Order: sequence, then structure tokens, then C-alpha cells
Amino acid sequence: MVFALAAAGPAGAQLRDRRLAWRTVVTAHFVIHYPQPLAVLARRVATLAERAQTRLAPVLGHTPTRRVHVVLSDGSDGANGSATSLPYPVMRLFATAPDDLSTLGDYDDWLSLLITHEHTHVLHLDTVGGLPAVLNAVFGRTFAPNNVQPRWFIEGLAVHEETEESAGGRLRSTLFEMFMRMATVEDALLRLDQLSASVDEWPRGNAWYLYGSRFVDFIAERHGRGALRRMSFEYGRRLVPFGLHRTVRRATGETLDDLYAAWIERLRRRHGATAARVEAAGRVEGSRLTHRGELARAPRFVDDHRLVYFAADRSEDPQLRLVDLRTGARTKLTRAVGIVTPAPVRGGQAVWYAGLAAHRSVYLQHDLYRVDPSTGRRQRMTRGLRAREPDVSRDGRWVTFTVNGAGTTHLMIARTGDVEATARVLVRSRRFEQVYTPRFSPDGRRVAFSRWTRGGFRDVALVDVETGDVTTVTADRALDTGPCWTANGDGLYFSSDRSGIANLYRWDEASGSVQRLTNVLAGAYSPDLSPDGRRLAYLGYTSRGWDVWVLPLEDALGEPATPYLDRRPAAVEPGRRSALSTRYQPGASLYPRAIRFDLAEDGFGQELGVGVSGEDAVGYYAWSARLATSLTTGYTDIDAAFRFNRTRTPLTVRAFRRIERRGGLRVGGEARPWTEASHGASADVTFPILHPLRGQSVGAGYTLRWIAPRQDYGGRLDPNDPPPVLPETGLFPSARASWVFSDVRRHFWDITPSEGRRLTLRAGLAAPFLGGDFTSVNASWSWTRFVEAPWAQHHVFALRYAGGISGGDDGRRGLFGIGGYARQNPLQQLIAGEQLGGVATRGYVPFARVGTRFQQAQAEYRFPLGRIQRGPSTLPVYLNRAYANVFVDAGDAYEAPLDLRRFLVGVGGELFVDLTLAYVLRFTLRLGVARGVREGGDTQFYAQLGAPF
Repeated sequence: MVFALAAAGPAGAQLRDRRLAWRTVVTAHFVIHYPQPLAVLARRVATLAERAQTRLAPVLGHTPTRRVHVVLSDGSDGANGSATSLPYPVMRLFATAPDDLSTLGDYDDWLSLLITHEHTHVLHLDTVGGLPAVLNAVFGRTFAPNNVQPRWFIEGLAVHEETEESAGGRLRSTLFEMFMRMATVEDALLRLDQLSASVDEWPRGNAWYLYGSRFVDFIAERHGRGALRRMSFEYGRRLVPFGLHRTVRRATGETLDDLYAAWIERLRRRHGATAARVEAAGRVEGSRLTHRGELARAPRFVDDHRLVYFAADRSEDPQLRLVDLRTGARTKLTRAVGIVTPAPVRGGQAVWYAGLAAHRSVYLQHDLYRVDPSTGRRQRMTRGLRAREPDVSRDGRWVTFTVNGAGTTHLMIARTGDVEATARVLVRSRRFEQVYTPRFSPDGRRVAFSRWTRGGFRDVALVDVETGDVTTVTADRALDTGPCWTANGDGLYFSSDRSGIANLYRWDEASGSVQRLTNVLAGAYSPDLSPDGRRLAYLGYTSRGWDVWVLPLEDALGEPATPYLDRRPAAVEPGRRSALSTRYQPGASLYPRAIRFDLAEDGFGQELGVGVSGEDAVGYYAWSARLATSLTTGYTDIDAAFRFNRTRTPLTVRAFRRIERRGGLRVGGEARPWTEASHGASADVTFPILHPLRGQSVGAGYTLRWIAPRQDYGGRLDPNDPPPVLPETGLFPSARASWVFSDVRRHFWDITPSEGRRLTLRAGLAAPFLGGDFTSVNASWSWTRFVEAPWAQHHVFALRYAGGISGGDDGRRGLFGIGGYARQNPLQQLIAGEQLGGVATRGYVPFARVGTRFQQAQAEYRFPLGRIQRGPSTLPVYLNRAYANVFVDAGDAYEAPLDLRRFLVGVGGELFVDLTLAYVLRFTLRLGVARGVREGGDTQFYAQLGAPF
């Protein structure tokens, strides 16, 4: 869950699906928008949202002055949501519930927990007082100081409230507690400055929720829940934010550093005592098979000596990976993204899995695949089914899996030869309930699975394939997950957190008894039995993340399991709300909420701009308008744009009036400045071609521009000089097209992209048949390739080639220019939020060569210098990491035929430091030296904000 408003991909997908009609339900405090198939879900959201408002408003001391918009969508197989208070309060909710081992998986009602979390964000971020409230009254909703806080407090507060207001929540999650416990006992706790910036350690983004929730809970326990409200109000009235230390001192009487140190000390005492108890009882666990950390899922035996599992660590592509138990050798089976759980066919002839796939060029959702381990060849088995967590029967004839939709998952079964034609429901869940990790019995007659049912129960059950009869194995509020069958099918192995730590257990069907097999300090999940029945593979955990462990059954504990002791409050089943829906009206939220001011460069110096914009809640339309006045000349520019998103090819139209300075005027053989007025309009469409492993898009556009002189060129003419050469004026229509392809990847600890390529093609045309008087054509292209050095991880060769050509009537041909970077003031760049790219021929002045054609090549060797990971406590400055490159640039812009001897060549090196400012804004400081070794070259030193290409 994120607090910042972003273009929600799943909501955007359903927006582009023209088969779906959007509707609206209005309550006292909320306006809920949803696609028609989610009508029942939307009314449940209405009930839960009003309940959250009633419960949270007194706690946080705030109610928004207008209704909160809620956008409910079901275009994603991931569980998430977001919230913002600017320019107006909006929550975006995904209907899909958490997967089997999600950190969100401890809940009594998924939608209730999600809404409570996100509405906490709305109330917290919308709390504004003092001078910011006055400015908002004058200029519209522009200032919300609580948005500019460390993420650990924003997310920690929301997790705290999701737990206080439910019988679940991440403060009760034993999985989240495992994360915290292992970080403590393995001395891997994050410092406050790390936590307040962009976290570069496992559990990465989850750290804000993990540490933040527990630290906020510590503050509330020490100083009362009202201290959290006082912190929200105190910070919300600050015109200049970032004074979190002062805010905390005023709210609690203690410094933030002292509070954090006291909390860390409590963690060490608490988790140290837990570790001592586990050790005293005798730790029983398997041997660690992998040591990569980060994310691993679903270890499954292919045969007695090989395992397949899903891995997404910091240094390689997410993939299905084979590991040999005898040698430890790892082999990449196939790239895969999504909630990936492999299911090997007995004997190793194939591995089934669920991975993200494109559907109708609108959705990225899960479907089933089959991959041959010997060749790596993949076959897609379903299309648009939203199928996950497959398992194949021992005879290879049947596959069972789950399907997701409208906030509910069902258990399915089908023949492997034709899944879509033979699929049928094996267990139909009640609305909003979930099923997970189905596993065939050895004889194929039954399927074991884990399920979530209303009231917060997460249990193991069995279903008879022939009759559909369901048998309950466990029935309590412990998290009982990941069942697999014993060798002869007379019982199950599964994971349960009934003792407070997830361990492995065995259930005997004949007696109904349950035995505990492990006594681990971290946790044990997702067991799988080897074909010979001698070993269990399972997921274990360290402070670095998840890995695969293997436990010989002869070493298992085998003691009677203790019953689950339920200390949770009773789950509350919300009532039902009947409400009339109406057709969604985008105009109701499309109007502007604020006036924005900006300072930018124009062709004459600085210009002062004032703008307004609007976007409806669902995202049908977005528009903007800006008026800017040159502080040097007084000229005024106008720009307006409108974007239509309710189609598979989003359309943007724009109208403009600009006063610009350009070349082309020659008087007496000398170039003189020329000022022109340009009026015009444009239209552009983009068609994204969806694919889970690469990006691709096709675009087209048309511009109609009228150019007229803004002022005479001035001066007296000498009759002995040739006539003046004036720039062309009149009507200039043009069309353009583009194609972009990229499979560039950047692994988490990479300093820059390290694999893949990017190809871009662009073309433009102006011709009489388009409505103008002139002909002009141009084309440009670029190719970029990243290759990781074989001798060192994160060392990268980056190669780029670009070229272009233009033609047509004299005076109308476009020109290309190459050269070095323009001089930039890093402080001004920072204020304007500008960051330069890395495309240049360094060692030369900007536009050192100009022509109707150009060729340019760049080669860089990039290498890390170190992870700095330091900042001054919660102050909004943080140094992430440093790296460098050495480079060679070569290129030319020309009119005559290509002559390699004329190419400009530059060499040099650059130092980069990645910064995080204002807690979330990422910048890169570039310090470089370049030497142009051909005519016109020079030695240049430069400093700017800019990232490599």
C-alpha cells in the first residue's frame, strides 16, 4: 500500500476496457466509483468506508470538508491500494485479496483492513492548519505538510490504525514479527536515517511498514494514542516541513532519537528472550540449501535430488530456478514475474507455473504456463483465466489451480491437455473468501488446500475430486498454510503459527492428531515432501530474506502440537448497505482545485508561469492550462492540453501560443536574432503493447502550426548588401510516428541498468497533402545495450548508437546538433526539479556541429564505488551510493556525405552520487571531466544533476 497517488495500472487497465461501464454510489462521506461487475463489492466498500470514518475521525481528530472519492478496480492480481489528499482526497483500492505468504495476509476482513489503512492516510494527510491552511484557502489545495514526512511515520500510523480497528493487521502478523525478530537477533536493525529515506536493505519498501508500525505503536503505548494525533496536527500546520524532531518533542516531551533508541532496546530484550526460549527448548530445523536471501517462493521437488522454486533476489532476473541437492548447483529454468508458484510433473518432464501474461493488450494478469526443463521452452496454457498456484496430479492428467475475480478466489480443476475447455469449479468460495496452494493427493482423488473464511480463519481443508465434499482439517484463527500430502496419502504436512512462530506440523487423518516437526527461531513455510518420502523442503528466513531449507524427516521433532490460544478480539462482520448507483459522471471531479506557480527558462531568460489542471477521479480525462510571462521581454505564452484515456489508444490534444527566438535571419550576410509568434494545435495517440517481460509502444501524432513574425528585424539596410534572408512563415502542418521497444532490466542493487536493450524509431513528415506549402521529412533512431561485465557484479558496459536524417525543401529541413552539455547550475536544477540525461558528445561546446544528418556513438564502463547509506537522522538529505564511469563519445552532424575523419571524439570520466531529498525525491549529482581530442575540443569540468543514459 502506498500513500502517494500514481497512475494506477490496474485501474487504468479497466478504464481502457470499453466493455465495462463505470457506476457511482454516494454515501454521507464517500463517493465510490466502480466498474459494473463490482456492484456488490462497491456496496460493501460503502459500508466499510463509513464504518472507518466513524471509528477513525475521533482518533485522528479530522474529517475532510468534502466527500472522499474511492476508486475500486479489479484489473490486478496483486493486493494493494493507495491514497492521497491532493488535489482532493482519493483512495484507490484493488479488489484482489493478498496471496498465500503476503505480508498483508493477516486480516479478519481484507476490504475492511485495506479501507482502514487508506482512510487513515486520507485523514492524516488532509490535516492542514496554520499558514498552510490560509494559503490553501487563497490558492486552492496546494499545501499538505503531512505529505512531506518520512514514509515510516505515514505508513506506520496507517498500519497501527489498521490493527487497532480490526482483529488482524500487521502489528499482529507473525510473519511481520518474524521479519523484526530476525533483524534484531542477527544485529541487522536499520538506523533512523536509513528508515527515513529510500531503504536499500531487505525488506526494502516493507521496512517503512514494519519498523514504522512498531515504532509508532511504541510511541502510542508510551505517550498515549493522542500523541499520534498531536504529531499529525503539529506537523500539518508547518509551512516549512521536515521539522519532525521538533514535532515529536512537542507531542511527547522526548526527542525522536531518544525514543528510537529506547524502542530498539526494547526490541533487543523482547526478541532476545524469544531466541533464548527457542534455544533452551532445542532448535530443530533443516539445513539451509540456498543463501541468496531476498524473495523465494514455493520449493517443489522435481525428483529426489532436484528442487524447483521461484527466486527474485537482488542480482538476477525473477526466475524459476532448479537447484541440485547433491551439488548445490543452480540453473535458471525460465524468467517469470508475478505470484509464481511452480508445479513439477512427476519425473521432471515439465514444470507448470502461473505467471503474469498480457490479455487483450489491456490487462496483465496471471495465466498458466508449462515449461520443458530440458529445453526451457514455454507453452501458455490459458488466456485471461487469472489462474494461479497450479498443481499437477501424479499421473499428469489433471491440474488444479485457483482463479481470482471480484475479490474472491475459487478452486478449479481441469485436464492438462486442454485446460480452458475442461476447467470446472472444484470448490466455490463464498463471496470475498479465498483459497490457496491446492495439492493433489498421491492417488489423485483428493485435493488439500488452505483457505481464508470470514471471521479471519485461515485453515487447511480437503476436497473430494469426484463429489466435491469438503473436509475441514484445522479450524482456528492461527495461520495454517501450505499443505502437502504424506507419502502414502494418510495425512498432511503444513505450516502453522499457532505457537507464535510458524513451524511445520504433521496431521494424521486416522487419529486426527497433529504433531510438531520443527522448532525454529525464524519461521518455516510451504513444505514439500521428496518423492522418496524422506525429506521436507520448506521456506525459511533470515534477516537477509527468504531461502530454501531441507529437513530430513528422521530429524523431525515429532511432539504433540499445542492448541492455538486465541487472544484476538472478535472479528466484526459489517452490515449491508443498500444504495442506488448512478452512471459515473467524470465532470463531477474534473474541475481544478488549485493554482500553481512556476519559474522556468524560455528563449529570453526566465518566465513566470501560472497554471491550473484537473483530472477526474477514475481517470477518464485530464487537462491542464498554463499562462507564462517572460520576465525579460513581457511576452506571454499560453498552453492548454486535454487527455482522453477511455480507450486502448489514449489521445492527447494540445493548443498553444508561444513567442520564441530562433535562427534563420541573415541581414548583410550576418545572423541576427529573430522573434516569431507560433500558434497551433496537436493531437497524439499512443498504443501500448503489453508484455510482462518487455515494454513496447507505437505512437502517432499531427501538429498544425501557424508562424508569424513577432517583430521586425530592425536596423537599416545597406543597398550594397545582398537582400535579407528571412525565416519561413505561414502554415506548417506535420505528422509523426514512433516505435519504442525495451527489455532493459535493472536489478535492485544495480547502479544503472545492467541487462537488455532499448530501440527507438521516430519519423516526421510535412507535405502539401497534409495542408502546408512545404515538404520536410526527418527520421531518427537510437539503440542502447547494457551488458554486465563477466568478472564483477554490477559492473556494466553501456553502449548507445543514435542517428538521424532530414530532407525536403530548402529552408524547411530539420537540423540536428551534437556537442557537450550546456552549463547548468545544480541548485537551479534542484529548485526546478530538472535532471539531465546522459546523451552528449562530451568535451565540446553544445551544438558544436549542426547539420541535416547526424551519427553518434557512446561507450561507457560503469562501476560501483560504494553504498554510502548515510544521512543526518530524519533531516531530508540522504546519500545513497556512489559510482563512476569512464567513457568515449564520437559523433558528427553534417550536410555532406559521412566522413569518419571529421568525427568529434571525446573521452573522460564521471562520478555520480545518488541522493534522496525530501524523503522520497531521487536525484543524481554528476561531476565530470571530459577532453575533446579533435578540432574544437577542450578540457571541460562540469557539475550538474543528471543520470547516465
